[in-house]
Amino acid sequence: MSKSQIAGAAGAAENHDTERPTPPKQRQPLGLFTLSSIEMWERFSFYGLQVILAYYIYYSAGDGGLGLSETEALAIAGAYGGAVYLGQPVGAWFADRLVPARTMVMVGGVIIMSGHISLAAIPGLPGLLTGLALITIGTGALTPNTHAMVGRLYKEQLPRRDSGYAIFYTGILIGALFGPLATGYLQVELGFHYGFGAAAVGMAIGLITYFLGRKTVPVESTIVPNPISSADTWKAAGFGIALLAVIAVLVSTGIMSTGNLNNYVLGTILVVSVLYFIVMFRSKKVTADERTKVKGFIPLFITGAIFWTMILQLFTTFAIYADTRVNLNIGSYSMPAAYISTFEVIAGIIAGPIIAAYGQKLATRPNRKVPSTVSKLALGFVLMTLTFGLFAVLSLVFTGRVPLIAVIIGMIVMGITEVMYAPIGLSVASQLSPVAFNSQMMALWGLTTAAGASLSGFMGQLYSSTSEVGFFTFMTVISVLTAGFLYGMRGPLRRLGVA
Repeated sequence: MSKSQIAGAAGAAENHDTERPTPPKQRQPLGLFTLSSIEMWERFSFYGLQVILAYYIYYSAGDGGLGLSETEALAIAGAYGGAVYLGQPVGAWFADRLVPARTMVMVGGVIIMSGHISLAAIPGLPGLLTGLALITIGTGALTPNTHAMVGRLYKEQLPRRDSGYAIFYTGILIGALFGPLATGYLQVELGFHYGFGAAAVGMAIGLITYFLGRKTVPVESTIVPNPISSADTWKAAGFGIALLAVIAVLVSTGIMSTGNLNNYVLGTILVVSVLYFIVMFRSKKVTADERTKVKGFIPLFITGAIFWTMILQLFTTFAIYADTRVNLNIGSYSMPAAYISTFEVIAGIIAGPIIAAYGQKLATRPNRKVPSTVSKLALGFVLMTLTFGLFAVLSLVFTGRVPLIAVIIGMIVMGITEVMYAPIGLSVASQLSPVAFNSQMMALWGLTTAAGASLSGFMGQLYSSTSEVGFFTFMTVISVLTAGFLYGMRGPLRRLGVA
């Protein structure tokens, strides 16, 4: 799925047994819907591109594509997905140190729209690389700051916080549903570039709604919480210029290519993630209590990367699977392969509000014990185990094309899995973040998606080069082991501040 990237699973990352019940008539803040709207349209454009990206790269020129190999397509798709989320720490750093978060979101949206216009208007590989680069930069500016602003809408101990993130995640899934429907249809009927154009229009609508509702977002988002000194500004600028120079040298000499780009992206993600943890542990602006919470976030970060590796195979492994293994015919109608991911999203949209409402109802019952955050995350992996286990069985049963209904069932289970896990991750990252690193902590959580997106490219390549039964069995085993690990970590993580 990030595809990455409606509703979500509710449940608190804190012990609701000790909290006061939420008043029944207490409403969500209006700013939540402003932020949900811009995120919905950003996801519309992002997922609308994501579902047709691999096809655009490996389809022949006669079919409107670039004619590259399937291996290159998966490598580029994985690298792009990872780079999009890798850019988030930069956008978060700007919001914490240089430019207010509210402004960063607006600027990011404009850059994203420009990227989709480049994809639609510039033919060939130059248009692809220019468009993907702009979208990467724009998403890095927009996404972590919208996530952080949602967290600032609530008091720290308020149970409705998780339900707020569930509503916010609803916007993500709605965008993830209608984006692929629009671009998938246009790609089949008119061509890839019309699909890219639809993504640009969606982002434009999101910018308009955000501008109109900009005064409803938290007042804290209009200031820079941790301003950088003039000397450090020059140091940061020098580092950025040096980094761009290194990339230019690697590309011009052929050391970095479309075939190995994902290797560099994944390596950078791992290095940046480690550096973020080191900086937060060593910062004098992080209190001892906050440092303990950051320590508790480490295993959640690792398992989060595993989770997104599995979900985001929707755009790598399952893109190839839908194109080559699924019977897409419904009577005389042949469904676009890009539509397969929409069943996952529809399931999330339906299941998410139900799960969220039930979670908030439990939270308001003073004598009812609420499942811990870690237990809910473990349950998400249990459902993920069922998903990949089903596809392993399908590979054993069907040697030819797999019936569409069986694949839809798998997508439904995966959709429920996503809304059981993803909003809880957002909520716990917000609650465990140090005050001085609020946006950057959300960006660190975004790096789990970056790692997952990049790894999903490698998983897609593994799927293409190995036994289908063996591949899905391997994914099933990883999922069940991660579920067991999380369940076993409930005690230690509770002592570190993760309820």
